[in-house]
Amino acid sequence: MGITKESLSDIREEFEKAHQKIDEDSKNDPPTEPFRSHYVARDILQAVQRKLKNLRESLDEGSDAELTVRCILANVLKDIGRISIFTEELSNGELVLKEALELVKEDKESAAGVNGYIEVLNQLGILYCNRGSFEESKAILEQAMENYASVKSLADFEPLTISDLFGTKDEIEKGKGQLLLEKNHTLTLYYLAQVYGYLEDLVKSAHFCHKTLKRQLDYNDYEHIDWALNSATLSQYYFPKNYLSQSRHLLAAASYMLDRFEEEVIPKETNPTAKTEKIENHRHRSADVARCWAKYAIHILAASKERLCEDDVEEGVENPKQESLSPVKEIDRFIGLEGLSVYEDQITDEFCLTLDDAKLVLLNGLSWLNKAKEYYTKETEASQYAKIVQDIASLYKHLAFFDDNEDNQCKLYKRCADQLEELDQVLNATYYQTICREIWYELGLTYSKMLDAKLTKLETVTASERPSPHALNKINKLCEKSISKFQKFLESYKVSLETLEIPAGIDEAELQPVLFAYFHIGRLYYKVITPDKKMQLANVQNSFRYYHHFVKNCEQNESLGAHFKAEMGVCKEMNTLLPLKIKKLQNELNE
Repeated sequence: MGITKESLSDIREEFEKAHQKIDEDSKNDPPTEPFRSHYVARDILQAVQRKLKNLRESLDEGSDAELTVRCILANVLKDIGRISIFTEELSNGELVLKEALELVKEDKESAAGVNGYIEVLNQLGILYCNRGSFEESKAILEQAMENYASVKSLADFEPLTISDLFGTKDEIEKGKGQLLLEKNHTLTLYYLAQVYGYLEDLVKSAHFCHKTLKRQLDYNDYEHIDWALNSATLSQYYFPKNYLSQSRHLLAAASYMLDRFEEEVIPKETNPTAKTEKIENHRHRSADVARCWAKYAIHILAASKERLCEDDVEEGVENPKQESLSPVKEIDRFIGLEGLSVYEDQITDEFCLTLDDAKLVLLNGLSWLNKAKEYYTKETEASQYAKIVQDIASLYKHLAFFDDNEDNQCKLYKRCADQLEELDQVLNATYYQTICREIWYELGLTYSKMLDAKLTKLETVTASERPSPHALNKINKLCEKSISKFQKFLESYKVSLETLEIPAGIDEAELQPVLFAYFHIGRLYYKVITPDKKMQLANVQNSFRYYHHFVKNCEQNESLGAHFKAEMGVCKEMNTLLPLKIKKLQNELNE
C-alpha cells in the first residue's frame, strides 16, 4: 500500500501550524509565560506524531512510502525534542531525540533520511555540550561530519527537505535539499568549534571556526553582524601566536562585513523600530570590533618589544624563542570579499623595529579605541570604558620602549599615567574594585618607570653641573606617587601598612602582584634623595621593612618563590646591607 498527497496534507498543515507557533507566535509570548507558544506547538506535534505512527503501521515495512513516513516522523520527533530542550526539560528532550535517531539511522545515507539524521545528531551534540559532556558531544558531532562526507561521495545524490517529503516527486524543489545538507554540515562544524574550545584544543577549535566562516560565505548563509563578530573573535586566537597576517585578515573581513551591513542592510529596513535596533546593534558591534583591532595593535608593540629585548644569539646557534617571536605569514583567505586590502593596509602585519614603525601602530590603535569610546562612555558603560582607557595607556607605555630619549619617554609615560589617573578619579573603588586595583598597580609601575628615566638622565649629569633642586624634587615626587599607588593597591587587600602582614585567603594568582608591590615599594623608598638624615633613616627603614616581608613571604611559599628568583637575590642582598646603613645613619644622628 502506498501513500497519496491527500493522506499527508492534513499532517503537513498541522506540522506547519506548529512551526508558525515556534517561529512567529512565540515572539509575542508574555514574560510570565515565556514558553506558551512552544507548549502549544509541542501539543500539535505530538498529535502529528500519533497520526504518523498510525499511518506507518498501515504501510509495508521497507517500502518507499514507509521510508517517507518514517523520515517525516523522525523530523517531528526532532522538533519535539528541540522544544523540550528549549523549555529546559533536558531528559525528555534527549529521549525523544534518541527515538528520532533510531528511526533514520539505517537510512542515514538515503535522500529522505540524511538531513533528518544529521539534524538530530546536531541537536544531541548541542545537548551534551550544554550539559558539559564534551567528549560525548564531540563523538556525536563527528558522526554527523562522517555521514556528510559519505553522502557527498555518492554520485548524483539529491537529498530531500521535509517539504519534499510531504509532497510528490514532481513537487521536489531541486537543489533545496542539497543547500539544507550544506547548512546542516556548517552547523556541525560550528558546534564542533565550540566543543573543541571547551576541551581546550584551541588549534582544532580555530580550524573549525574558520571553516564555518568560509562555508557561510560560500553558501551566502550568514547574518552580517554575527559573522563579523565571529571573525574578529577568531583573530584574537591568532595574533597571540604571532599569526599576524591571518589575524589582520580576519579583522579586515569583520570590518568589511560591518560596512556592508551599514550600507546595504540598514537602508533597506522600512520598520522604524527595527531600523533603530539595527543601527544600535551596528554601533555596539562596531565598537567591539574596534577594540579587537586595538588589541592587535597592542600585541604588535608588546611582542616587538619582547623580540628586541631577546639576547643576541651566537652565530650558528638556533634560538627557538626567537623563532616563536617571528610573525607567521601563512594565511587562509576568504574568497569573495573584495577590497579587503583597504582595511588590511591600515596597519602592518610585521613587528616594529624602529620608533617610526611603532608610532604608526600606536596611531592606528588609538584611532580604533577612540571609535570604541564613542559607544562605551563612562556615563553608560563605565567598566568597558575603563578597559578602553587602560588599552590607550598600554599603547603609550609600549611606545616609550622604542624612544631612546629620556625626556620623550617621560612624556609618553605621563600620557599613560594621565589616562589612568582620570579613571582613578571617575571610578568608585567599592563597585569597581578589580579595575581600580589594576589601575593602582599600573600607575605604581608607570611612575616607577618615569623615575627610572629621570635617574638615567641624572646619571649623565657631570659632577660640575650638579642636579638642580627642581630635578631632585621631580624624582622624589615620582617616588612618592609610585609608593602611594602601590600602597593603595595593598590596602585594597586589607594589608596593614603598619605590620605589612598579608591576610589569609588571598589566592596565589593575586598574591604575586601583592609581593611585587612589596618589592617595588622597598626599592622606591631607597631611591628617595634627601639631605635630611632623619628622612634618610626613615626611608631606609621602610625599604628594609618591605624587602624583609617580601623575602619572608616568598620563603613561606615555595611555589611563589620560584616566580621571584631574581627579586629574591636582590632582596636578600639588601636585607644584609640595609641594617648596616640603618646603624650608620643612627650613629650619625647620635653624634
